[in-house]
Amino acid sequence: MKSEENNLMKLTIITTLLGAVASSNVRLGGVKGGHHVENVLSSQDKIEDKFGNTDPYFYQDAIVDHFAHNVASEPANWKQRFYYQDQFCVKDDCPIFLYIGGEGPQGAASEKLFMWELAKEKGALMVSLEHRFYGESYPTVDMSVESLTYLTSEQALADLARFIEYISSLSPSSSTAELSKSSPPLSVSASLANSKWVSFGGSYPGNLATWLKLKYPASVAGTVGSSAPVQADYDYYKYAEVVGAALKYELIGGSEKCYDVVEKAVASLHDSVSSTKPMGTDSSIPSSLKPCGPIKTEFDLYAYESEVFGNFQGTVQYNQQSSAPTVSDVCSELTADHATPLDALASTVEKYYASSDACVPSSWDDLMAGLLEVEFDGSSAMRQWIWQSCNEFGYFQTTQGGVHPFTSLTSCNINIAGKAMCEQAYGIKGYEGPQMSGDKTRYASTEMYGARSIQGANITMPNGNMDPWHSLSVVNETSQFYEPAEITASETVVEIDGTAHCRDMYAPNAFSPQFNDTGSIVWAHSKIKESVDAYLED
Repeated sequence: MKSEENNLMKLTIITTLLGAVASSNVRLGGVKGGHHVENVLSSQDKIEDKFGNTDPYFYQDAIVDHFAHNVASEPANWKQRFYYQDQFCVKDDCPIFLYIGGEGPQGAASEKLFMWELAKEKGALMVSLEHRFYGESYPTVDMSVESLTYLTSEQALADLARFIEYISSLSPSSSTAELSKSSPPLSVSASLANSKWVSFGGSYPGNLATWLKLKYPASVAGTVGSSAPVQADYDYYKYAEVVGAALKYELIGGSEKCYDVVEKAVASLHDSVSSTKPMGTDSSIPSSLKPCGPIKTEFDLYAYESEVFGNFQGTVQYNQQSSAPTVSDVCSELTADHATPLDALASTVEKYYASSDACVPSSWDDLMAGLLEVEFDGSSAMRQWIWQSCNEFGYFQTTQGGVHPFTSLTSCNINIAGKAMCEQAYGIKGYEGPQMSGDKTRYASTEMYGARSIQGANITMPNGNMDPWHSLSVVNETSQFYEPAEITASETVVEIDGTAHCRDMYAPNAFSPQFNDTGSIVWAHSKIKESVDAYLED
């Protein structure tokens, strides 16, 4: 587990929302990243003709800085990748479903998206827009700190609004110049001037979907923001609390015994690893849990312990959404007949998580390498996403707070996972979190969007109650993470029992026969459909 790919996945979980692969150890925040449902699907399924036009286009009239102060000069433009799938749009003014890209490369929509099902039923055009600075959408020549100043959610929302305006202007009679703002030029078979838009996004793109309706209310008729952690949180130990809750939730295969074994095992592992100098050289450490290299500092210890924590994070975040081990699988192995809890953990790691390297990454320098890379390569997302986390959202997944089984992993604290990472990767001196004007009680994104108090219209917010990210979303009063929030009458909260991250975004029975849709998922899909129907009828 010491390859560069594993370090990429680790940095992806630390702070995304939201990676491009639904792996067992890919999370959202911390240093591991986001979740792009359509990319997960397109990587597993051969793209066929039935998916329509899956060739990428580039919108050449995107603007680098929507908020430039020098309005007298011509704005600098760049090329933003998008997809245009019109097989269901057979008449003028058909609905348009916008799939919002996030912190990774964007792919075309596939039939395993619930959005696809709705588009087929409604005769909707589907367009997908890649987020600036990710995939192949480069507004600057590199990812230097100077360039990254143009990477904000505010700029991304303005990109969406401008792109919507462009697509809405098109018709079969559009001029060659207008059609050629896309490369290659678009071929448009229907007039879209009066089309109603509905936007869809999950995780960080779920935030963007929600905020798009908030900041540009006329751009879309309604929006579905799934698993959207709209509340910023710098020291995000609530993530660990949900992971712990999932490990003992019987509905998905957890148990009190499983939770107890994990708590005792990680405590024993921490004691064994930290008992020697250099750390990690204790001969009693099981082979599947041995560090890949010497643990010389607390930063190296963080690289090691966050990897151990990350196995559980990925399992819970993407439970029953791939061939990866489920909570039930992991808890069955942990609670089997083992001599000690540490032996149980070692057996579980060996069975489900260990690579052929048979060791656990333990180098802070290796972990940081991806954060220091300033050149674009078309796929990596570490430097970009952690930049956004440092400046807007936090989302650093820590273990030093709350009630959960991972409190013994003391190196997973905000001084390392957040402060040191932001300072060393971007040269931010005296970093204390994504503050607004130096006020530690107010996050930048809270000032911009209101956190859980979303004062918008026609917004649907689905969440699984076993998704670690739902603890920062808008949830029902029955949730332990409920906080009073001011939302409008046309905002719909959909809580899905027993499900994980972005589960509602998949089409019905997308994972059958291994995982059949539960009654909660069927109900959630019906509620989302009701919302979309209403948005298109208004």
